[in-house]
Amino acid sequence: MAAPAGELRFPEGFLFGCATAAHQVEGGTVNDWSRWERQPGRIKDGSTSRVAVDHFARYRDDLRELAAAGQNGHRFSVEWSRVEPREGEFDVAALAHYADVVRLCRELGMEPLVTLHHFTFPLWLADAGGAAAPRAPLRFARFAAACAEAFGAGVRWWITVNEPVVLATVGHLRGEWPPGERSLRRTFATLRGLARMHAAATLALRRVAAAHGREARISVAHHVRGLFPANPASPLDRAVAALPDHLFNRWWLRICRSGRLEPPIGIGQRIAGLAGSLDYVGLNHYCDDVLSFDIARPGELFARQRPRPDRPLSSFGWAIDAEGLRHALHLVARESGGLPIVITENGVADDHDELRPAYIVDHLTAVHRAMADGVDVRGYVHWTAWDNFEWAEGFSQRFGLSSVEPVTLRRCAKPSAAVYAEICRNHAIPAHLRTQG
Repeated sequence: MAAPAGELRFPEGFLFGCATAAHQVEGGTVNDWSRWERQPGRIKDGSTSRVAVDHFARYRDDLRELAAAGQNGHRFSVEWSRVEPREGEFDVAALAHYADVVRLCRELGMEPLVTLHHFTFPLWLADAGGAAAPRAPLRFARFAAACAEAFGAGVRWWITVNEPVVLATVGHLRGEWPPGERSLRRTFATLRGLARMHAAATLALRRVAAAHGREARISVAHHVRGLFPANPASPLDRAVAALPDHLFNRWWLRICRSGRLEPPIGIGQRIAGLAGSLDYVGLNHYCDDVLSFDIARPGELFARQRPRPDRPLSSFGWAIDAEGLRHALHLVARESGGLPIVITENGVADDHDELRPAYIVDHLTAVHRAMADGVDVRGYVHWTAWDNFEWAEGFSQRFGLSSVEPVTLRRCAKPSAAVYAEICRNHAIPAHLRTQG
């Protein structure tokens, strides 16, 4: 049946949903981040995730709300510190909670996309060195296997680690996240550790799936932030943009193909289970930046990084450009050898929901165009369902389709929620949404 004139239809089976992270929404987590938040000056607005949006208690109503909005997919993370609060001691009730989340998603017609590590470590592993701890890969593999056994056939889409390069860079080079280090050596050690963790978890998930005759599709959530020379005609600007682009956007995808820790972070060491560890690519994309040579910034590889000056900015000061998402999809398709892609995060910080309706329409239009170009995109997962605890920003940045009243925690849908719901229910971008505003 032909689509109505001007409508952009998505294929049958395409996933539309929202993404959340346990620490940001659940409340009551005890991990390296909850400890970090108690230190003065760590969080921009002085808030903590102690209550967050109380999703751990309210998940049934929350998930029903998302399903009623036409969503057929839902990305969430399992909080490792709940499941294994002490090394080797697994909390059966916590595993049962997340198994019920999976069951309810299925019952409501939403495909669960389960993330095993979304920025937080149990205290016992954080204190041993986090991802760089020698025992981290085996412990993470054991945790992954426990989740796979508990969730059964309900989960087909797995994400081992969320934004490994971001986690290593912000926590170990910039010092803005736990453990607050400023060390290139520790940054590289953490990246090597995260690669080993991902590979070990992949092997564990595949072993459990094979033992039970189940399907397991495995990836990371890979953050791509377009990094371009501010002046393409300048050799210096091109030079200072090239290395960050390689490290941030391409290095991880390349090692998951080769199976080796490539320079400059490794010297070609082979990691068991790393080669071919991606069945698809989870893509997180928010914005692009430009870089210019600045001799006064040796600690930043002589690069000055800033938002694209010719684009509008979000409340976070990030440039808004839907073509950046299309570019990121093409980059991932090339670097991964044409693997299927699920957009596992995309959204905008918007204090008053003035930007988000058009942002959603424009970015999904860019996704549709990338698919017309031949990129194999299987889903779009919006960040995020509710305004939540945004890490070092606290509650000062609002990415949600719904606001949350601070005392009652009542969810209040914004105008953008209706826009996204219309797209989800129609499995298409209606013509009137593309032409309004």
